[in-house]
Amino acid sequence: MCGRRWGKSLIAKHISIIGMMQKEHIAYVTPNYSLGKVFFAEVVKILPSKLISKLNRTDLVIETITGGTLSFFTGERLDNLRGRKFHKVIIDEAAYIPDLESAWLNAIRPCLTDFKGSALFISTPRGKNYFYALYLKGLNKEDSFASFHFTSYENPHIASEELDAAREHLPEAAFNQEYLAEPGENVNNPFGVDNINNNIIPVLSNQPTKVYGIDLGKHNDYTVITGLDQNGAMTHFDRFKLSWQLTIERIKALPAYTLKAIDSTGVGDAVFEQLSTTTSNITGFKFTASSKPEIVMELVKSLESGKTKINQATADEMLVFEYRVQPSGHIKYEAQKGFHDDTVMSLAIANHYLKKAKLSNLSGWLYN
Repeated sequence: MCGRRWGKSLIAKHISIIGMMQKEHIAYVTPNYSLGKVFFAEVVKILPSKLISKLNRTDLVIETITGGTLSFFTGERLDNLRGRKFHKVIIDEAAYIPDLESAWLNAIRPCLTDFKGSALFISTPRGKNYFYALYLKGLNKEDSFASFHFTSYENPHIASEELDAAREHLPEAAFNQEYLAEPGENVNNPFGVDNINNNIIPVLSNQPTKVYGIDLGKHNDYTVITGLDQNGAMTHFDRFKLSWQLTIERIKALPAYTLKAIDSTGVGDAVFEQLSTTTSNITGFKFTASSKPEIVMELVKSLESGKTKINQATADEMLVFEYRVQPSGHIKYEAQKGFHDDTVMSLAIANHYLKKAKLSNLSGWLYN
């Protein structure tokens, strides 16, 4: 169980090459075919060509002059292991293999029987799923398992300053899981269940609203308007699906003296432009690959410190909100498949502009 960039995949490739040189048959499992193709190409690049006797670039199989083989399999189709036999099976990013428990018991374990082979599970953790259960077997010395834990800081080729910078831009739970290899309680939720539940208020604050955050509904999404008082407690919550014209009228009906920060991304830009000519104290916020993580992180910090108080509807949506690390290393925030994140983003916008609103002079001050 290792943090990102520790070098686990590189080590696994070298283990594979050594095994092939020793006439072993190795199976290398990746979560998907695309990643298998990448690893296949990297192993071919490492191996001197004079040691390769056969290459199958379609099925991703390498055979060396010793008779050893390396075959790549996708975690989505592990039934392909049935009827095969291997000296070693390496399961890369094991925490991300669909139904790892069934794959291990019904496909991977049986194909090691003939050679009394071994399996190597390597991964960054993804919550306390079956990969974590296998890791505990090693800690408890069960079933011939051994477990190892390394953080990203233990890679001497990665500057610790780079990891420290990542810490500054990630929720604590996300950094702990991705770089310290400490599995989170609820997989990829950036807010944390405790932080969400500890900040729910039974009724909205009756203090004056300092700022409204407005996330505009697109396609099948809802438009959500969230108000916050000067302390960060929710004062207003409105979630609806209306035509653009009725949506505009509802926004125009909000108090003129209060700052209104509205999603102006895509089609929202036209709505913002129309409102900006008739509505006081309104500003637009554009969601980009950098601005969305920024305001989500601000909201995470506000929840962690107890500064933001939310209603149950917002809490429910926060519980299905998650982060995903992209191949580029960037973090993408969005609702789980089949859910919405409109209330979360409305709150994040309001939270982002709350400090600006508190600094404003309410008597005649216009933001735009």
